[in-house]
Amino acid sequence: MAIGLEDIQRLSGAKKLMIFVGVLLLLGYFYWFYFLQPAFESKTKLRGDLETINTQIVTRQRVVAQIERHKQDIVALKEDLKIILAKLPEQKEIPHLLTSVSEAGRDAGLDFILFEPMPPVPKEFYAEIPVRIVVTGRYNDIAVFFDSVARLPRIATITDVLIKKGTEKDAGGGLLSAACSMKIYMFLEETNEETNEKTGKKKT
Repeated sequence: MAIGLEDIQRLSGAKKLMIFVGVLLLLGYFYWFYFLQPAFESKTKLRGDLETINTQIVTRQRVVAQIERHKQDIVALKEDLKIILAKLPEQKEIPHLLTSVSEAGRDAGLDFILFEPMPPVPKEFYAEIPVRIVVTGRYNDIAVFFDSVARLPRIATITDVLIKKGTEKDAGGGLLSAACSMKIYMFLEETNEETNEKTGKKKT
């Protein structure tokens, strides 16, 4: 049975109020179900997406900062390598360098008992040339010689130093005997065969 407008008008005020409230609740439900709830869900999803994006941005900013720092480290390492390579003598410079070492010892007032360069020991891009040295002289003169070697424009190190009293004849004059090993670091130049292998060209 259909309810008309006249039937509603004949109802009491309390019933009319109940119907009005029911209609409002029904409208409110449909408004919530079709409009507000999707809007809240979308807002929650967008907030989660925003937090994810912000986290990704922070992470990527850290990665970018690390990459830039690594680039700076690489540049610094390349500069250090250039400096080191500049101090590594080439093979043609070795005889002059050995002469400079012996002259430094004589200038310091030392007498060479032994000055024996050994065969080079190849490494990755350089070679070590061991030199066995035995000298006699005063302690201060020996120290001056070691300091002169350290100040050479090329890389050379002195190791395994053994200082003892000289022979009875030398000891009377306050002379000492010093034995040591010196290493000269030589830059290994690429041979034609190595260059051809890298470029893929055959030697003619």
